[in-house]
Amino acid sequence: MRRSCSDGEDKYRLMAIFNIQRRRDASQKRWPGLKESGRSLRGVTVALIFFIGTPLSLEVMADRYRYPLGDISQAQLLERHEVFKRNYDAYEVTAGIDGLPADLKVKILFGTWCHDSEREVPRMLKLLSASGVKEDNISLISLDIRKEEPEGRAKGLDVRFTPTFIFFSDDVELGRIIERPVVSLQADITAMVGLSD
Repeated sequence: MRRSCSDGEDKYRLMAIFNIQRRRDASQKRWPGLKESGRSLRGVTVALIFFIGTPLSLEVMADRYRYPLGDISQAQLLERHEVFKRNYDAYEVTAGIDGLPADLKVKILFGTWCHDSEREVPRMLKLLSASGVKEDNISLISLDIRKEEPEGRAKGLDVRFTPTFIFFSDDVELGRIIERPVVSLQADITAMVGLSD
């Protein structure tokens, strides 16, 4: 028994079928080699969605689960990431920097996935420790590969490269070291805070 189109649901179903058929006809005019059943077209569409969408979603998942985001303590960083621990242990500081402001605060925005961060962050942590900067005055903020983290501090501080070391005294930014020092960590920090060599 054939149903009538009296109720709205059937009307929309017929409109949807008509639109699908119209699209299929148009695609067959453009690509005459496609099968009439439309299965090839659907297969191509599904494949395109899969190949375009999968890398993006995998990237997002990798960022969220493999890399910690936001605040992380020095102990957590060195405990969870072997490369950072190995580089921290290998770096030798012959002498710390004398005369740093007592209220010096350092924000370190970095990525655990970033090779520059793996090299420079452990060196900076060891140098700051040898220079008497309290661990409470050092903020380690881990970013994802898009240079973002849940609280949006990287965007607020206009961080574009990792690592970025930002130095503050009296809540005023003194300067930054971006990716790697110009001369050396000691020399760059000394110049930034206005100490003579």
